[in-house]
Amino acid sequence: MNVLFICTGNTCRSPMAAGFYNKIYGSGAKSAGIYADSGACASENSVEAMKRRGIDISSHRAAQVTPDDIKAADRIYTMTEGHAVILKEAFPEAADKISVLGKGISDPFGADLETYERCADEICGYIENLLPSNNE
Repeated sequence: MNVLFICTGNTCRSPMAAGFYNKIYGSGAKSAGIYADSGACASENSVEAMKRRGIDISSHRAAQVTPDDIKAADRIYTMTEGHAVILKEAFPEAADKISVLGKGISDPFGADLETYERCADEICGYIENLLPSNNE
């Protein structure tokens, strides 16, 4: 199962989601951004929040979502409804495999570590509880 997680800049939420998914399910997830600054590092607080959970995303580099990413993914989870709308408009052929992760994940960009910790907990909870069908 190839899973793609999408957020805005691919430096906070989607790399954390891919990190959790790959830890829980072994592999199969990657991440990208709708408006990514390709090559940018994961945010310092994302790296730290994940490190505290035993997951290393320090080598992550932001990537802009591409048509090949969309085509290769079996499921695509966005962090907001807005992301889902943008992707469905840009890639209507993939609309049936695009959905929002849980109820959506607020962007912690620029916030303190405690906010990133809450964001990481929320993402992990959704992945643990809502995605087990990915590997059935």
